[in-house]
Amino acid sequence: MTADSFYWNASLLIFIPWVLLILAPGWKHTEKVAFGSAVLLLLAAAWFTFAYLMNPSESGFSISPAGLANLFRSKEMLLTGWLNYLSFCLLVGVWQVHDSRQLKIHPLFVAPGLLLTLITGPAGLLLYLLFRYIKTRKWDIQ
Repeated sequence: MTADSFYWNASLLIFIPWVLLILAPGWKHTEKVAFGSAVLLLLAAAWFTFAYLMNPSESGFSISPAGLANLFRSKEMLLTGWLNYLSFCLLVGVWQVHDSRQLKIHPLFVAPGLLLTLITGPAGLLLYLLFRYIKTRKWDIQ
């Protein structure tokens, strides 16, 4: 599968676990499906990274802003970055649902943070942490 086709497939299929997290957070398989999806994305990212590193004509990374820019000129490495973003945001969403269930935070208060996590990552986590603080009056995470 090419990087282009994998990008489109992953970008569409990622909505399945997010829909489950937002609309069916109490279903017994939601966290498993979402966590498994994130792991699959990480495995795909590792695969595309490996494919990039096995091509000696392209793999020339130096630790500098220019080296980073050069790294992401490769479709495989750009896809790897995108897959990492998708998987880490999804893992944060899984944690939000799991944590909110333990703290008995109503799913309607969790959904805005999940939507924002899907779109912007850190801003959604901050919104969830704010709702969490309002509920528990604690910043610590156990």
